[in-house]
Amino acid sequence: MKNYTFFLTFILVIINLICTSCDPVPSPGISIYKTNGDYFDNADIGMKGDKIFRTSIYSVAMYKFITTDTDTIYKYRIRLRDGYILDFEADSRYDVFLDLTFKQHMSLEKIYPGGVPNDILIDHILDKNPYSVYYRDTAEPRLFGQTIETVDTIELNQIIKEGNLNKYFEKFR
Repeated sequence: MKNYTFFLTFILVIINLICTSCDPVPSPGISIYKTNGDYFDNADIGMKGDKIFRTSIYSVAMYKFITTDTDTIYKYRIRLRDGYILDFEADSRYDVFLDLTFKQHMSLEKIYPGGVPNDILIDHILDKNPYSVYYRDTAEPRLFGQTIETVDTIELNQIIKEGNLNKYFEKFR
């Protein structure tokens, strides 16, 4: 029993050291942005330079989508007034939009169940620098909700209408 307790304590100390020695990476929180084109229904990936580091297998995250026979709707993006988009997973540092809709991406996932290969994704890059304007709620706790279900879009639309995004959000672009 002593050895088990020592081992467990050792593991917890190592985990604590790893977690506290790294710079904390804040979750993106909610973002409000405009893009260079209408990419609302387009899938995105994460890139650092020319290297893909984040892809998605959307079919394993179906809770993020509403699907019908004719459409696939991503619930984590919502259209706001004046061309702004509210997004719960966007990251201005790395997002790259593809010329694939979510539905098209999911169709490719049926062909490549382990994930769409990077060379195919690269062939479908639409915009490597997609954001013309980008704001993020960086407050802790988040000012406008932790989940898509708790965000008041009426309030956000009013803030946009009044031109007060800078008052509540940090501008990154």
